[in-house]
Amino acid sequence: MRTFPAGARFTAAFVALLAVGIGLAYSGSLGVGFYFDATSGITNNPAIRSLRNIPSFFTNPYALWLEHTQVDIRPVLLITYAVNYAISGLEPWSWHVLNLMLHFTASLLVFVIVRDHVWWPPRDRGPSAEARIPAAAAALFFALAPLNSQPVDFMWARSALLCGTLYLGAFLAFVRRRWSLGAVLFALALLTKAIAITLPVMLLIHDFLYRDRTRYPTVRRYVMDGRRLTLPLVLPALLAAAYVAYRAIVLPPWAAEARHEAWVTPWIWFISQWSALLYYVRLFVWPDALSMDHGYPYTTSLLAPRAWLALLVLLAWIGLALRAVRRYPQVTFATAWFFVTLAPESSFVALSEVVNDHRPYIASALGLSVLLAWLLHRGAALVAPRPSALFAAVSLALSIAAVPYDRYRTWQWQDALRNWEDTLRKSPSNGRAWMNAGQNLMSRGELAAARRYFERARELAPRSAFVYMNLCMLEAREGHLEEALHAASEAVRLRPDFSPSYLLLGNVLAKSGRTEEAAAAYRRAAALDPRDRAAPQALARLASGADQDEALMRAGLDALRTLHDPERAAALFRQVLEHSPTHYGATFQLAAALDAAGRTGEARPLWEKMLQMAEAAHDEGTARAARQRLEKSP
Repeated sequence: MRTFPAGARFTAAFVALLAVGIGLAYSGSLGVGFYFDATSGITNNPAIRSLRNIPSFFTNPYALWLEHTQVDIRPVLLITYAVNYAISGLEPWSWHVLNLMLHFTASLLVFVIVRDHVWWPPRDRGPSAEARIPAAAAALFFALAPLNSQPVDFMWARSALLCGTLYLGAFLAFVRRRWSLGAVLFALALLTKAIAITLPVMLLIHDFLYRDRTRYPTVRRYVMDGRRLTLPLVLPALLAAAYVAYRAIVLPPWAAEARHEAWVTPWIWFISQWSALLYYVRLFVWPDALSMDHGYPYTTSLLAPRAWLALLVLLAWIGLALRAVRRYPQVTFATAWFFVTLAPESSFVALSEVVNDHRPYIASALGLSVLLAWLLHRGAALVAPRPSALFAAVSLALSIAAVPYDRYRTWQWQDALRNWEDTLRKSPSNGRAWMNAGQNLMSRGELAAARRYFERARELAPRSAFVYMNLCMLEAREGHLEEALHAASEAVRLRPDFSPSYLLLGNVLAKSGRTEEAAAAYRRAAALDPRDRAAPQALARLASGADQDEALMRAGLDALRTLHDPERAAALFRQVLEHSPTHYGATFQLAAALDAAGRTGEARPLWEKMLQMAEAAHDEGTARAARQRLEKSP
């Protein structure tokens, strides 16, 4: 009988354990839908609905987002979205299968990199050596850390998940001197998200920390022999430089400013991130405050305790890591990995939110996970006669304890309102969370509750155009056109550079019969964003009278369902059909109104027409209703 080496058996057992752990933690994710940013980036994004659009992903920065106020160039991410859409449309199962595969791969890469290239001393490395146990622990900590649940569950956060997996693969390939594979994976990581640009720095840090100290005892000797680094460092550096040039060519000049509030300077962002970095550590260790939207405060003064106290802690951490460089270089490397990989988003380049759960995904891979594994490993060595057994038991217990919380977070992600309610419990002063929860309530028809949430959002964020835009939609839905017009006008005042606010204003004006003013608002929206077709389409609809049809439909439905006047409803629906003979809703509602009025003979031809239209549209529900009606006698 063939026997396998102990290292191979351990690796196989670990891979099985990792698969079971991720499966148990995230089995509920297959039904998680598309929420928050994923609505504009996925659900309503026409770019991902055809594989023919893939070439444009590399040149069109507007393909990422439905509204052209946010732009970036992430073609590889968009390709994965387009492929998922081709497989299952907006049924989320295929999307989450890919996410789980990526997270499993990233966790496996953490195991291999720590086992073969990070742990110290070198004699402990390798498939059959001592390092396999702390490497397995680090990989499990990374795979099951609740902090990393957002990139797995939240589809818009796939950018961090995909980029992190490619980044780890490129790092491993370069360390193993597989230059072509490393270059390809690094290029794919860059084309997924810009945060991958730090890879050359981490390769240099790894090479320096784990250098042959007998050959290079000093920094000077190391630098003098820099020619050997030409391929492993210059190649990724050239790719990074080419990527920066590519972004400069493709992205519009205002792209960076659109990602953050106008008043947030690079300095404010920088000092705000000091406490944010420590907050990520806290969430990794104790994840009770995980949130869809933290509403984490900015730091505006160096004198604030949140600034100087956090800075002192960070400097102490870095100082201790540098002192450990000779005895425990894995500590220095993991510390450097944490800070360097977070630097693109947590240093001087401001974004829309100070803290976001998916941001430290890469940083936790070979950063926080390795540090936690090292601390437990050293602690076990100090207190137990058999430290490996104690370390393995504690690591496994922590990993098992994380699974129920992962499942709980996934359960929260299964319902958008549930997620926002959780956010509000943790951040009750977060105006954006109140607004988003109100949006979900409004979409469910709970208009009174939605109004309470929007009013609270307005109290907390009185200068948010988005709050007034949502209030406008609520007022219009309830038929309060004057109030809707006031809210839309306020949104325009707050954001005169924002085309959707003018589009919304035009819609309210059109419903109020003020067509000339509506046309002016639509033209302004089109001028602000020439690429968006919504405003020109609204103008065309206004010119063709389609808005009049919409008003007649609303009046007809009100007459039929609220006033219980089917004769008046039928007359209104006939007016729509006079203008648009194939109007789907008017045909159905006219047939229903005639039935309600007792004119079943007149209704029957309309039901026959409706059946043909429904079958042509593959609308099985309407077709079934039409058949059931036709089975009855006239």
